[in-house]
Amino acid sequence: MIITSDTRLLVENTTVHLIEHDGVQVAYDNGFPIPEFSTWKMNEESRQYISLNGEWRFGHEDEISCTDADLACSDKAYNDSAWSVQKVPASLDLAYDNGKYQYSFGAFWFRKTFKVEQDWEAKFVKLNALGMGYHSAIYINGTKVGENEGSATSFSFNVSPYLNYGEDNVIAVQIIRPPHDQNDDGALPAGGFDWWDYSGITRDIYLEATAPQTISKVIIDASPLKERVNAYVVLLNYGKEAADLSLQVQPGVENVAAQTKNVTMKADEVKVVTFEFDTPAIEAWSTESPKLYQLKAEIKNGDSLTTQYGAIDVEVGDAKVLVNGSPEWFKATNWHDENKESGRSMSPEEYRAEIDVAKNANANLIRNAHYNRHPYAYEYADQIGMYVMDEIENYWLSEKAIAHQLYEKGLSREKAIAMAWNQVNHPSVIIWSVANENTPNNTTHLAWFNDMRDAVRSVDPKKRPVTYASNTQHHPVDMSMSAADIIGFNQYYGFHGGEAADYGAEQYREKLLEIHERYPSKPIILSENGTWSSLGDRAREQWQAGNFAAHWDVTVSYPFTAGYTFWNLKDYRSKMEYTSRDPQRLSGMGMVDWAARSPKVVYYYFQEATSRGANRIMNPRFDRGIEEWQIISSQKEQAYTIVEEGMQISLNASDTVTLKQNAFDLLAGSYVVELKVRGLQGQAIAGKIELKSSYLSGGSLVKEFDSSGLIKLPFTLTHNGVTNVTVNLHLEGTQSNEQILVEQVDLFPELK
Repeated sequence: MIITSDTRLLVENTTVHLIEHDGVQVAYDNGFPIPEFSTWKMNEESRQYISLNGEWRFGHEDEISCTDADLACSDKAYNDSAWSVQKVPASLDLAYDNGKYQYSFGAFWFRKTFKVEQDWEAKFVKLNALGMGYHSAIYINGTKVGENEGSATSFSFNVSPYLNYGEDNVIAVQIIRPPHDQNDDGALPAGGFDWWDYSGITRDIYLEATAPQTISKVIIDASPLKERVNAYVVLLNYGKEAADLSLQVQPGVENVAAQTKNVTMKADEVKVVTFEFDTPAIEAWSTESPKLYQLKAEIKNGDSLTTQYGAIDVEVGDAKVLVNGSPEWFKATNWHDENKESGRSMSPEEYRAEIDVAKNANANLIRNAHYNRHPYAYEYADQIGMYVMDEIENYWLSEKAIAHQLYEKGLSREKAIAMAWNQVNHPSVIIWSVANENTPNNTTHLAWFNDMRDAVRSVDPKKRPVTYASNTQHHPVDMSMSAADIIGFNQYYGFHGGEAADYGAEQYREKLLEIHERYPSKPIILSENGTWSSLGDRAREQWQAGNFAAHWDVTVSYPFTAGYTFWNLKDYRSKMEYTSRDPQRLSGMGMVDWAARSPKVVYYYFQEATSRGANRIMNPRFDRGIEEWQIISSQKEQAYTIVEEGMQISLNASDTVTLKQNAFDLLAGSYVVELKVRGLQGQAIAGKIELKSSYLSGGSLVKEFDSSGLIKLPFTLTHNGVTNVTVNLHLEGTQSNEQILVEQVDLFPELK
């Protein structure tokens, strides 16, 4: 239910909810509009900041006494000198005392002393926290200023009334971490979940001081197709008197002038002021050209806020996702927000390293499974041109938990509102996902999804598509699919259920066609698919790659699919029982490993996969040297050089060279081997492609060639299960110092 009323600032409702102002839905939390959190970089010149990152006193409830001369741990006068000194932000699971607390639960306490200058007394001061939890309670000088539930969503408190200006202040934070095996219908997730529940003050925390008349946020709707920018400026008058303001907005687009509007505000009032700009010169944001603009909203002689944005249009229709008017296909990967050094408290440099793995694998979308990220993750995706499917923690909820969230607790709706509000200006975020693998098929489940979908749409002026990842493999009938803009489909046929002989590919095909028949106008994204492997265990790596190839080939076979999302970008930590025998509690489902992000076989398969299907040649462009290729020659030392265009081979007359590679994961069907080769000196080329397999007639198939260009060798395999094919490329020298360039060798299926 969307809350619309004339309720003003400082309402009693401390939950995340929506209030309509001037025709615009504004997200509130803790009694005032949720502010802009991109200010974590602390670069708004009109504002003042105090970073609370750094050293804090820290203690677990089993190691400290929360009574000292009848003082509680939250009190300013409490003596915390015996507590340890620890870093914030950090994931206490890994950071503190060599991982001592990763299996500790209950209450953790953090305390820090900071000074606020006297001139802040005339300002509006917020405490902004980008991530802590699971449950957190914040105290300033012994007074509780508020509580928060959830670990991954940014939140803010008005702390102006609680500070001692010109003096030292003490902030105390109590973090409650529930046990791994706790089941709580009011929590998100409500019980078991297949990732690690990092705890502590895991992300940046800071104070932000503005003038009492402040710009809380600017919602920007920039359309390259309509050539216009709309800006909705959320103003807050925290002052106790009315104020006349002159508000100017500059959209940052070439040859577009700033606009100014005069605004009168009552005390303790919120208003939304709308600006509309014609922008014929605006450039679209895309993955190929991630053009960004900066809009500046400024109150004359007062507060200002600069917001980065991109111009993008996203629509769904006729089983297609249209981005800037053109159909888009998402080569995607799921991603967990962690690494072995920092847990869920990564630095910008660490975030870049993680996301670059996906970018270098030629992914164009990352799914934020299954919770929101630090603001920098979205900012970096904007910068490099990476689509994002954003998501919240509605994971594996039972029928009872869903009903509790819908009719009583409302935390699911809160997270959906906050996600859309906080990330609305990021052009990289093009799909909102509000749940993962919640299985009940009933009207309550449908109403729960609709409630969150409608909340997201009411916040997002672009009305970007809303989806959820369904557990369709095990629950094939799901009425909530009728309400989703995009159907998200998690499936692990051949791994979790189904026949392994063909990696479950045909069972997946049958289910995909069944869903399309039921919802022919909706695009379908395979939102999860993968299997386990261990880096260095070649047999398991190959099985993982084969599983990917089989499911990728089915997905790209049909025009109504909009994407494939691999599970997972990297090995990840999990609290599930299946990881208990591993000291690091790792699930090995990544395309790269946990420790060093080293690629597995499936990484290269994913990297080379196209709309034609999965390419079974491990190193088709020779860009990793001769890795995966065996080189056999009539000479003891063969002259070959890896160049930007491929592999350059030097041969004399009567010299020979053979390159050999195994394609190990082929199912029954038709394929084609393609070779791009040319002589650098214009001479004729002599050679042949030879395929070897027990399922080829006579055990082999040969195609000879005597000229440069694209050489193709089609073949068909008829067998049950999976088989290997050896690909041999044989070249012969015809004259002295002959230079031959092998540009690429591919092995693609002929899709159904």
